Amino acid sequence: MNPAIILTADRFPLVRDIGWNRTDSLYSHPDRVLEYHVFLYVSRGSMQVIEEDTAFVVREREFLFLHKGLHHWGLPSTPAGTEWYWIHFNTVPEEQADYKEHPPLPRIEYYAPDHYRYRISLPKYGTAEPGTEERLASMFTGLQEAGSHRMTRASLSVYSFLLDLHTSASRSANGAMGSGARLAERVMAYLTARIEEPFDGAKLAAHLSMNYSYVSSSFSKATGQSIIEAHTRLKLNEAVKLIRHSTLNIAEISERLGYQNPFYFSRVFKKTFGEPPSAYARQFYQPQRQEKDRE
Repeated sequence: MNPAIILTADRFPLVRDIGWNRTDSLYSHPDRVLEYHVFLYVSRGSMQVIEEDTAFVVREREFLFLHKGLHHWGLPSTPAGTEWYWIHFNTVPEEQADYKEHPPLPRIEYYAPDHYRYRISLPKYGTAEPGTEERLASMFTGLQEAGSHRMTRASLSVYSFLLDLHTSASRSANGAMGSGARLAERVMAYLTARIEEPFDGAKLAAHLSMNYSYVSSSFSKATGQSIIEAHTRLKLNEAVKLIRHSTLNIAEISERLGYQNPFYFSRVFKKTFGEPPSAYARQFYQPQRQEKDRE
């Protein structure tokens, strides 16, 4: 099985080259083993490529990733008139072993120390979104222009492009698989609407008319975390909003979110954000809150 190319959220890929080509005669993809990854996008015609023992035919508006260190080549079956873009890039090795396989849930928007510790698995092959050719043309042109930080800017543009490619592929996969992602979104909507209430698995199951064990298992598989973990993060996300945009003090925020003991709330907050809520609040200028705390 061909291995996936993995990015991480805390480091961008390093671009070596971006190019475009057109063949005016029958063409064979080069026979080689490279020390970098290849992204291939066919804008006109089609291209045949073999990686190890797997053959691919990349048609118009389709893409293919070729993994570094694997033997790839092509037979003379790419027709004249075929046009394609390529990106040659390397990924930076992970420095930590505890990267997650899922990104933070979209409803959980505030930074925590582990926010960027997740992997992004790129799809091997697929159909690109409309506008892909224009983006690749812009990146290709940009790399030819002289300027400061040219390669770094190109790498950041490619990173953004690959993230969008991953998002599009994930959206298509979720649409095909269906139930898991849709159920996770229903759970998140339920939890968000009851953010100030203690978690109650039986009420959630009754609301969904499903067995709680099934709901819990499906949610964990789709999101990489338990329902209780997601519920806690939603509460802390709301706590951050209140710290930043209200005049409530920490004890009042704790009570509003259903934590009867503000010291326990502070421990939970610190475990997630790396500092207690009182220290976090000092990062933001809130004169009204300061006056209330002095009373």
